[in-house]
Amino acid sequence: MFQRIFIDATYTLASGKNSGIERVVRSLLRESEQLAGTGVIPQPQSIVSIDGKFYAPNAQQLALFSKPAAMHANVLASMPWIYRAAARVVCAAIPSRKLRKWALPQAGHLGLFKLPHNWYEERVRRQIVRQCTPLDFRSGDLVLLPDAYWVNRLRSSVWTAAGQVRAQGGMIATLLYDLIPLTHPEFVGPRRHAAFLDYLKKTVEHSDLLLAISDTVRDQVASFLPTITESDTPACRDVRSIQLGAELESVQGPVREEVRALFAQEQVPYLMVATFDPRKNHRYLLDAFELLWESQPDLKLCLVGRIGSRCDEIVQRITQHPRLGKNLFLFSDLSDAELHHCYNGARGVIFPSIVEGFGLPIVESLWFGKRTFVSDTPIHREVGRDDCCYFSLEHPTSLVSELLAWEEQYAAGSTPPRRERPLTTWSQCTCQVFEHCEQAAAERAIQQPTPALRRAA
Repeated sequence: MFQRIFIDATYTLASGKNSGIERVVRSLLRESEQLAGTGVIPQPQSIVSIDGKFYAPNAQQLALFSKPAAMHANVLASMPWIYRAAARVVCAAIPSRKLRKWALPQAGHLGLFKLPHNWYEERVRRQIVRQCTPLDFRSGDLVLLPDAYWVNRLRSSVWTAAGQVRAQGGMIATLLYDLIPLTHPEFVGPRRHAAFLDYLKKTVEHSDLLLAISDTVRDQVASFLPTITESDTPACRDVRSIQLGAELESVQGPVREEVRALFAQEQVPYLMVATFDPRKNHRYLLDAFELLWESQPDLKLCLVGRIGSRCDEIVQRITQHPRLGKNLFLFSDLSDAELHHCYNGARGVIFPSIVEGFGLPIVESLWFGKRTFVSDTPIHREVGRDDCCYFSLEHPTSLVSELLAWEEQYAAGSTPPRRERPLTTWSQCTCQVFEHCEQAAAERAIQQPTPALRRAA
């Protein structure tokens, strides 16, 4: 067993977003605390990387990140009402998409408030540096890196800190979510492709164990390793897979009346949960529902997700759609409690993504016992198995046919029973992480001779 466990959450702590990576990091932090309470693992410490060093802030210092996180989640909600009113007047008078993007940023974006947000976050980081001593590590320490380390401000700092951990005898285990910027560069552009390639090279150079979130990603990483590492460069070859948890934590919190009312109607909507991004394929889903509305005009569709990058066209199509507010609904800033409410009340969940590393909404939907319609891809087959309804991405009529068949069963009251396949919980997922880490540490200990044996040799 490890003597000490550290979990880095440098990015997630200051992120108010509720997308997949943040949900994974927060779940691992929560469940590792629960495991420590039962004595399975040592009490974990949350750490942050600053200027190439790891620090372990106390609870009060960690709480300082709540303000930049709230700004990141919905910066307009943090602004005085008079600013919001004035900005809307100006944007209405000057119909510029760029002006609206900067002056009235969507939830999850900062617009012209990026500088004050970054200033405040840096102020928090400087306070931690002044008040905390950089961590020293030793043999028997585990540092788990589950966060978004391809973000610009983290790329150099975290790997410098990871190098110090290993130099002092500690072990580094890193979570890998996908290789999409490498396998599908058309969805990210050349700059992000190059940045991600640099991130992956540093990951395999500075890690002792790579934990992929699916077998598919594990196999992709294993095949990519020979192409991105030189023969004389140290590189991690230990790649294993885990299964992400399915359940959403049952959180208490307010649910806006517009969200509650939407899922209280007799005709509740279908649900899609995904960040707006070209690979998530909102365009395909909207095409399918426009075909459906020709014969099923009462069907409703609710889209939930942060507005990402390279998606202006589809967002404009949704916000200007004649059925918006009637059959089509969009929420880009839901809380955990509101997301829980949407899953619980949905007629079914649809996930038409082109490529994923896992597809967290699939298992979340199955956890709530919902009919889950998923694009037919290898990773979705791995995650959804026989519990999902698969459709082809070649043409939206494939999804239309599946939904019409489901509607016919739904109306006749002959829907198939819920499958009882046990899904992985976040507690089990966290146990998998630490079991792999302990196995890897034990194997390393066997492979590395003791100093005395080295001298004898």
